[in-house]
Amino acid sequence: MRRVRRAIRPEPKVWNLGNAACGVALVFALAWVSEALAQNPGGYSRDPFSTPPAPAAGQVPLGRTDPSSPRSRQPSSSLSEGGNAAGTVRPAQFSQPGAATGPAPFSGPPGPGPYRSAAPPGPSPFANPSPFRSPSGYQPGLRGQPGLGGQPGLGGPSPFRQPGPGSLAPGSIAPGGRFAPGGGLAPGGGFAPGGPPVNRKPNGINPGSSVADGFGEGLGVQGPPPGGYGSDDEFLPREPAFPGGVEPLPVPIVVETEETQTGRLMFGVGVNSNAGLIGNIVVDEQNFDWTRWPRSWEDIRNGKAFRGGGQQFRIEAMPGTQLSRYGFTFRNPYLFDTRINYGLDAYYFNRYFQNWTEQRTGGRMSLGYQLTPDLSTMVAFRAENIRIFNPTVPTPPELSDVLGSNSLFAGSWTTIHDTRDSAFLPTQGHRASIELEQAFGSYSFPRAVVGWRQHFLVYERPDGSGRQVLTLINDTGFTGTHTPIFENFFAGGYNTLRGFYFRGASPLDMGVQVGGKFEFLNTVEYMFPITADDSLRGVVFTDFGTVEPTTEIKWQDFRVAPGFGLRVTIPAMGPAPIALDFAFPVHKAPGDHLQFFNFFVGVTR
Repeated sequence: MRRVRRAIRPEPKVWNLGNAACGVALVFALAWVSEALAQNPGGYSRDPFSTPPAPAAGQVPLGRTDPSSPRSRQPSSSLSEGGNAAGTVRPAQFSQPGAATGPAPFSGPPGPGPYRSAAPPGPSPFANPSPFRSPSGYQPGLRGQPGLGGQPGLGGPSPFRQPGPGSLAPGSIAPGGRFAPGGGLAPGGGFAPGGPPVNRKPNGINPGSSVADGFGEGLGVQGPPPGGYGSDDEFLPREPAFPGGVEPLPVPIVVETEETQTGRLMFGVGVNSNAGLIGNIVVDEQNFDWTRWPRSWEDIRNGKAFRGGGQQFRIEAMPGTQLSRYGFTFRNPYLFDTRINYGLDAYYFNRYFQNWTEQRTGGRMSLGYQLTPDLSTMVAFRAENIRIFNPTVPTPPELSDVLGSNSLFAGSWTTIHDTRDSAFLPTQGHRASIELEQAFGSYSFPRAVVGWRQHFLVYERPDGSGRQVLTLINDTGFTGTHTPIFENFFAGGYNTLRGFYFRGASPLDMGVQVGGKFEFLNTVEYMFPITADDSLRGVVFTDFGTVEPTTEIKWQDFRVAPGFGLRVTIPAMGPAPIALDFAFPVHKAPGDHLQFFNFFVGVTR
């Protein structure tokens, strides 16, 4: 029996220790409940799934104290002292070192709930429409993450779920820009239970200042003081940085670019009513750099040699039945990275006219300045040697005087204002130009040419296609009395008066087209689409004007030629249209050469 007593003697001790442990646990539980009730007088429960955030760099933990103590009212806390929301209370966990203590920044008269901010109602940067709207229209009534006015936890199936059109579900933005019950912001601008803890002061808030100095109503803090802020160091400017005071949500954009093909080697054959059959061999580079010489064969193979400077380089050979032309062109549109443009041209061409053959060898240098995107001015100088031979017989004095070689030097000034939307098929805008030139050498004479092209958009489809355009064109030119025959004005052909042969509407002397010292040429044209894709357009037009030996217009020699035509645009051939026109002169001068059909490939008139 004695052994049995010894075996069971420790059992009462175990029972006594269990009772003591339960008593201690009960004491701690009561203490915890008391502390919770002291810190949550409204009776809200602590979120069992919340995890206090880790302190950021430079932040120190805040101790739990009595809500009425100054320590619990540090400005770094994001919780207001009142509100009517039914979310989870999350006291601030961290504050910035050196944060000032003082009276509570959020206090005020009793309101609909135990948490009420002192911030008065007023315009809010989060008034509807709100930046926290759903992606498909961003309407009010969103559900969000905890701290953005969402339900406890993650707030729903989607962070942007919308309970209904225009509704304000728990966790949504309330009228006036404040978060409604369920978490987020309480009326008056304070954070309600369920809102996010503020672990650090926002950038721009000076140590020792209240958080209310920074955000503005609707973000849990008071707005700017009356009269704005006194220095640039404070958080917000006096004027809102964005329309309505709402900063747009950032959108990440990744831009990937690849240089397009800037060089071309072209071979072609063309024909037009002014120059007959023409072959075409062109080397063209729009991103040329004359300073980038090749350092290895690899630079030539991969195309890095002589490229990258934004300059324009072109070599052209155009042999033909009536016209042969060979030229070299270099352009620098931004000389020394300025608005100054610079150009060099060298050329040779041979042209078989109806009454003589003309060869020109020369060059041209130009220097221009882009005053505005639409307005430019340029000065240029050209030097040429002109050889005239093979004249018709009988030969008029104007032609016989220039037979052989003639030297010509000329300086010019040109100003152009161009607002057209396209250089090939413009539909609106205008191009106005004036050119003044003084020539000397074998002959000395002045020249002035004024040009105007105006395009009116009459009608277009809602998508911008199917444009109908009215076009008005005028060219007026004067030249001196000592101008040689090869520098006179001529008319006839696609670029001047359709319905007449090339240079076929010019003054005659002994049957030879000698041109005139004055030109007055005009066009009225209406263009309309024929196909839905605008690849085929129709035109109706009337060309009228004259070329005279003097500035006196002789109405008996005035030319008028109405007509119609087609504009065919083939994408594989570039933006330049194919022009096919029929014109029928209804008034002409004696001796004019008529040509009812004109066709051309290239820029418009």
